[in-house]
Amino acid sequence: MKKLTLTTLRQQIFQIADEVLITGVPVSIERNGKTLLLSPATPAKQSKHLKLKRRKLINGDAEALVTEKVGEWREPQNLA
Repeated sequence: MKKLTLTTLRQQIFQIADEVLITGVPVSIERNGKTLLLSPATPAKQSKHLKLKRRKLINGDAEALVTEKVGEWREPQNLA
């Protein structure tokens, strides 16, 4: 967590606000010996690819594809 003074926050408020919104990491601000906390009201969103369902894309044994040569590829047989 970053610790800033109020003067630094005033100079860079838009950059700091954007950083807090993107990362979700709060920033503490010191003022007269007391600490304020700037944090997002809602948690940061997860990346879209983390929400995708895991799907089985290979029909059969995936290890068998390692030994397959391009010249030996037979569409109906290998995709069955």
